[in-house]
Amino acid sequence: MSYHPKKIYKGVSKVMTGLFFATLLLLGSCKKDNDVAGPPVITKITLLDSTKTDSTFVTALPGTLLLVTGSNLAGLTSVKFNGQDAYFNPTYNTNTHLIITIPGNAPTEATDPNVPNTITFTTGHGVTTYTFKLIVPPPSITAISNENALAGDSVYIYGSSLYLIEKIGLPGGRTVTDVVTTPAGTYVGFVMPDLADDTGRLVLYGKLGTATSDGPLNDHQSGDVISNLTNEGEAGELPVFNWAWWGANRTNDATIFPGTRGYYLQSVFGGVSTNDGAWWTANRGGIFNAVNVIPAAAKTQPAANYALKFEVNTKEPWKAGVNILRFGESYAYRFIPYTNASNKTFDTQNKWQTVTVPLSSFRKADNGVEGTGMPAASVADVLDAGGTVTFTYHIISEADPIDVYNTAYDNFRIVKIK
Repeated sequence: MSYHPKKIYKGVSKVMTGLFFATLLLLGSCKKDNDVAGPPVITKITLLDSTKTDSTFVTALPGTLLLVTGSNLAGLTSVKFNGQDAYFNPTYNTNTHLIITIPGNAPTEATDPNVPNTITFTTGHGVTTYTFKLIVPPPSITAISNENALAGDSVYIYGSSLYLIEKIGLPGGRTVTDVVTTPAGTYVGFVMPDLADDTGRLVLYGKLGTATSDGPLNDHQSGDVISNLTNEGEAGELPVFNWAWWGANRTNDATIFPGTRGYYLQSVFGGVSTNDGAWWTANRGGIFNAVNVIPAAAKTQPAANYALKFEVNTKEPWKAGVNILRFGESYAYRFIPYTNASNKTFDTQNKWQTVTVPLSSFRKADNGVEGTGMPAASVADVLDAGGTVTFTYHIISEADPIDVYNTAYDNFRIVKIK
């Protein structure tokens, strides 16, 4: 959801800071400490912007750059926001003004319900407090650990400002109130109840607002699904097959990759040397038949509005190789999750994890390298001429050899995320 609170401002550039401070000096506002009589007095706090200095406000986000106006401000020794020391450059402290940034770690009511909501100004000639409330933006969800978790599985919702969450809304009108949070507000954990066949988006409800997931939970057998690898007559879920009977191993062995319904694909191989593009060997690909999963109205929408989602599970840590996710013959995405992971290793620890790739992240080839050229602009770019989806994945090596690869995939689907 968008959020536009009144009179909450963000900082401006260092250039603006320098120019505005030069103006303060020209106004002759600076006095020596021994010329100051009495404690500091604060008359207003505004945005550091010469065009907006009349806009006084008493609430702001941590990290906001402020201009404090008053008298007897020279010689400040400390400024504290709800007890948290804030650094300031003494050069930007005159008798009538102070330029300062609210500390990003300053306490708020979200982290401490007993914060005083004050700024304390201390000088050698007195102390004063000013009522000022620090706020945080509403909760925001960036990822959910497993959007197709089974009943009893632990699920983690990652994002920002995930404070004071009171309940979680789930498909079928279900509600979870037993949640685990972190003081940093970066995740919320809960145990997934039995959702039966219900599908829908997760909603966080908290004292700071609400947040909705970018895709539906329990979405493994709907019209969004390219394939869940389960065929007619097989147990576990309604069949959405569309597999071309070629590539990786299709299995429903829960002793290898527990925690999924029905069947999944397992790509397991090793001993692949550098720059080996022979993905058609040794279970290194997943090939699917063309399917119609995109409604006509969606085909003209921006590619960023839709995403490919799927679940992935690593039996062995993934340290080398590129999984080329491809639509048709033109657009591909280089799925290399270990590049930004700790120790350059991607490891789900044998648990299923949801991956979300916006369609705008799929690119044409450039100089023969798939997924490195121009990105898809509209949903239609990744579709076949007839409007269907032809999806494949294949794993290649590049600069590093692949010693071992043992990873499973399930529930390939395309969903609207915006």
